[in-house]
Amino acid sequence: MTHHYRSCAGGAAALALMLCGTASAQTPDAPALAPIPAAECQKFAGQIQTATGFKMTAGEDDFTDLSDGAEGRSCHITGSASDQAFATAGELVTKIAAVFGEWRDDPNRAADGPDGAERGYVNGPRIATIDASWEPGPGVICSDKQPLSACHILPQQKLWNVVVDIVEKAGK
Repeated sequence: MTHHYRSCAGGAAALALMLCGTASAQTPDAPALAPIPAAECQKFAGQIQTATGFKMTAGEDDFTDLSDGAEGRSCHITGSASDQAFATAGELVTKIAAVFGEWRDDPNRAADGPDGAERGYVNGPRIATIDASWEPGPGVICSDKQPLSACHILPQQKLWNVVVDIVEKAGK
């Protein structure tokens, strides 16, 4: 009878060790990034829609933080519109950035080009990235033999695209 209990105790210890070992082994595989709560994501989408003047849609998507390679899911907000008077993608990003007024600008997440602009903002464990770009709008023809920046069209002829991702880093 005593032998039976020792086997159970040994089995229980082995099971506990196995479970603890499994749990700690899974921790490195856990996503480093998670989306903010859906209600907050919707709230940000509404604020960005107000800032830009065009419809935004909120959801979730895969996300990789290019500054450190961390991966996970994000609050993913997107919108597109033509017939807008933005002179540059930077102007559009500036309007969206006002939504993140309390956040700290992160220059490591910034990039500018003739057809797009990106900015990043940090608030504690949260990161927000803004990407605004344009392409020729409906009915506009640009040469495919030249860079898009050589296509001289009015701002209202551009199709503006916005992508905002908001994530929370685990363990911060």
